Parts: sequence; C-alpha cells; structure tokens
Amino acid sequence: MNNNHYRLPLKLISSHVWGKLNPPAKAILPVLGVFADRTGKAWPGIKLIAKYAGYKDIRYIRIGMDNLIGNEVIGRQKEGRHYVYFLNDIAIWEKGRSYFPIYKSMILKGTWARLTACEKSLYIVLGEKAKVNNPNIIDSDLHAEGYIDKISKYCKFAGISRWSFEPAYSRLNNCSLINYWEDQDIYIYEIYTPQ
Repeated sequence: MNNNHYRLPLKLISSHVWGKLNPPAKAILPVLGVFADRTGKAWPGIKLIAKYAGYKDIRYIRIGMDNLIGNEVIGRQKEGRHYVYFLNDIAIWEKGRSYFPIYKSMILKGTWARLTACEKSLYIVLGEKAKVNNPNIIDSDLHAEGYIDKISKYCKFAGISRWSFEPAYSRLNNCSLINYWEDQDIYIYEIYTPQ
C-alpha cells in the first residue's frame, strides 16, 4: 500500500457512473484505491477486499468486481495464481481536477466496512459536492461544507432511493462523518474525512 488516501475523482460522480454501480462495487472501489500504486495497479486478495469492503461472503465481491469491470471502472488481469486490478481512467484522479479523499485509515480501521451500502454511496456524493474552500472550515477538522437543495439530485448521483436518503444521512451524522442541520428546506452539512 503506497497511498495515504484514494483520490476518488469527481468525474466518477458527475458522469453518473457511481450511481449506476451496484452496492458491492461501490464498497470495493475505495478499497482498491487505497491499495493501488501511483499507476492505479492494485493486487489485494479477495478475502482482504471482502474484509475492508464490509462483506463476509466473497460471492458479493465477485459480483461487485464484475460490475466494476462491466462499467469500465477497473480492469483485471490474472498474474500467476492471483488477480491484479487496474483503475481505469474514470477512477483515476487527474491533477487539477476535483476529488474526494478516502483515507487509508478509514478503510483499515473498519469505518468504511461498517457503513451500509446507502451510507457509502451518499457519503461519497456529499464529499464530492461539498465546497472545500469555504472560509468556515479552514483550520478545522472538516474537509468541506455543502448544502442540498434538491434531495432527488443527490439520490440520483448516489444511486439510492428517496426513501433511503433520510436514514443514510442521519446515520452518517451519528457516525461522526457529517454534521448537519436544516435551514428553510435546505440541508446544510459539514463533512469529515477520518485520517
């Protein structure tokens, strides 16, 4: 593992590819990202991926991998007895472009694995859509601050239902990954990136 964090690129969200991925695929991608080298090549074993993605049954990991490959987010090649995974262009951050950091410690400490599928999906979208240059967050533990005026738009980007939004949003607050409040039909939130 050479990365301190995986820079999940905004283009993955804005292209709506993130919203189309199945839950295991969304759980797997950040795990591969923190295990990848600078070229986007990663070689963790399937049991390790399952552990950090939050799955006990490795069949879900195979389903997620197939979904990532089918959506051209990653590539896979067999080298000897093991697979090597390659992050494709859509999953690799480009210098000067927006990204959301998923820190290795969040993966290794199990924080990511304990989130539900909806929470994982929404957390990434909240992070990507928040503003990092807000003066209120400079010199704080926060990564960014954002607001949601149309919940349906965030649900579409996350690939979750409107009914899943409230429980996922509330639980992210309970897990200390976001802090939120409402202001006249607008959800305002601050997002943390555990390091």
